[in-house]
Amino acid sequence: MVKGFGFMTWATVPALACLLAASTAGQARAADIGQLGGHWNFNQDQSDDAQQKVEEAQQNSRGRGAQSGGTYPGGGGTYPGGGGGMPGGMGRVGIGGIGGIGGIGGGGMGRGGSQGGANRGPAISSEEWDRLAENPKYLRIDQRSDQIVITTDTDQAQTFYPDGKKHDDKEPSGRKVSTKADWEGGSLVADTNLGHGEKLTQTFRVSEDGKQLFVTTRFEDSSLQGPLSVRRVYDLEKGAEAK
Repeated sequence: MVKGFGFMTWATVPALACLLAASTAGQARAADIGQLGGHWNFNQDQSDDAQQKVEEAQQNSRGRGAQSGGTYPGGGGTYPGGGGGMPGGMGRVGIGGIGGIGGIGGGGMGRGGSQGGANRGPAISSEEWDRLAENPKYLRIDQRSDQIVITTDTDQAQTFYPDGKKHDDKEPSGRKVSTKADWEGGSLVADTNLGHGEKLTQTFRVSEDGKQLFVTTRFEDSSLQGPLSVRRVYDLEKGAEAK
């Protein structure tokens, strides 16, 4: 009986170690999850000048000539996933930056080749540049454990699934795009592979006091000399606590 008890004790040690490791991993995972939920208003004074950054990117583009037509990947005349469906099952909206979901409604950055002209990359249309320069004035974020829905002032909405897995989708044109979203150190990071050398990364992070939301949009394209990155700041609406 003593030997049997000893066997059971030693056999139990690895199991306990596995349970402890799983518990620790679960706690670490919970610590990574940020609380983005709430109503957020655009803070222009603390945000990057998106239009200026887009103009600089156009001027530094390696490409020649511009596409005056077409839409951003995802179709529907919007940023990725536009009216025809958000990449990775993200819903009916374009994402652009939050740098592009909703916002100023197109702006007019270089439409028909009026801005950037010969310096604009051939793979990037004028509508794409417009979406990158947009600043949604208002965001409502509804957060659940399995999905995060972000709605703009124009009632466009996008859904992220923070499971660390790729979600594939097709544009109306048939081209495939894929998005992977997950929590990293309290920030929600969503990577969208648009194909043809294009990649969009969006990062959402709330300040330590919970009163501001920082949204960083990073766009990469083979025709650009370097990534285009735009940081937007949003203030928590009074009386609308993050949840």
